[in-house]
Amino acid sequence: MSALGRVFRENLAIKLAAITLALLVYFHVRTEREDELTFRVPVVLKGLPDSLTWTGEAPKDVTVAMSGKLKNLLRLRLSSPHIDVDVSQVGSGRFQRTLSSGDIPVPAGANLLVTHFAGPDQLDIVIERKMSKQVRVTPLVSGKPPEGYVLTGYPTAVPESTTVTGPASVVSLMDSLYTEPLDVSARRASFSQRIKLDAKGKPYTSSLSAAEVFVSIQAESLAVPADSAEKRK
Repeated sequence: MSALGRVFRENLAIKLAAITLALLVYFHVRTEREDELTFRVPVVLKGLPDSLTWTGEAPKDVTVAMSGKLKNLLRLRLSSPHIDVDVSQVGSGRFQRTLSSGDIPVPAGANLLVTHFAGPDQLDIVIERKMSKQVRVTPLVSGKPPEGYVLTGYPTAVPESTTVTGPASVVSLMDSLYTEPLDVSARRASFSQRIKLDAKGKPYTSSLSAAEVFVSIQAESLAVPADSAEKRK
């Protein structure tokens, strides 16, 4: 073993302990300093009865800057704070509320200060009755088959219907739920494909997340126009 190797290996445990202690001291000193961190704090509507739902503008989270000892800021970040808005006693109708720095849940004794509240700060929603309704699943097709090929008939979906649940003002007007667009621009034969329903980001939910869509495509020379088929019957 070389002399240099012996220097590194002698009293290795003591050296590692010294390095660990030095790091702990550095971390302690660093986290005792004043600092500022930016937080994105989720906004949660709590207590809404299952028979009711809401539409409108409700921020998913607000952005705030907070200052204080770094160790307390890190503890707050690890605790995943959120703003609870109690709507358990709110009836049907419009509900408005302004969010502010006072809504940020700061632990007692943490000595943290909200230095900047960037918002958004407005919660403006309409609470209304929730309803469910069965609607048709309607395939949505994008593009056209290559030259010399055509769609024959309308694409069909299996299952043919789904149950949507959401605000009565929205669901009562629905008669169908579209699938996400299905591109047929490179297709030269009939095919089926499982595709998601277009409910993401909507104020309602669907009992189905996807449906099997069947698309009929033929060579243009073989396709029979719909009116000709009717005459042959």
